[in-house]
Amino acid sequence: MQFEKERCEGMRCVKIYGRYHGEKTFPSLNNLLADYGSNPHKGNGTKQKFQNICINEIRSQLRKWKAEHPVILHYYFYEPQKGKVRDRMNIYAFADKCFEDGLVKCGVIVDDNPKYLLNATHDFFRTSGTPGFEVYIEEVDEDLLTIPFGEEM
Repeated sequence: MQFEKERCEGMRCVKIYGRYHGEKTFPSLNNLLADYGSNPHKGNGTKQKFQNICINEIRSQLRKWKAEHPVILHYYFYEPQKGKVRDRMNIYAFADKCFEDGLVKCGVIVDDNPKYLLNATHDFFRTSGTPGFEVYIEEVDEDLLTIPFGEEM
């Protein structure tokens, strides 16, 4: 189920597993929007709760590591085998926002703009075990970029 060590060679990894939202790990973007629609304070509370989960895991697993180069984030989501299949982009969108903001708050990256965060990929799997997601952080040497780092196309 989880990726073998050779898949993350040279990358940092943060693993977030658990049932923090019913049988799921995180809510979807639709859940967040519904919370904001019912009460802006509730929506903000939802976002802060899950961002804090990311911050705690980032601090615990990355310690005081700081990216020295721009990064690409590779997400691997493990959704429960049982139950309704959720919209993948809504799952990714909310988790990505919380995780990126967590990286900035922990000082892993300076900002989540394109100068420091080049791209993100995502894959989804079903699991009969504990749901969660893993984020592999790939640093990219600026010398290898085809477009000068931080410049417009």
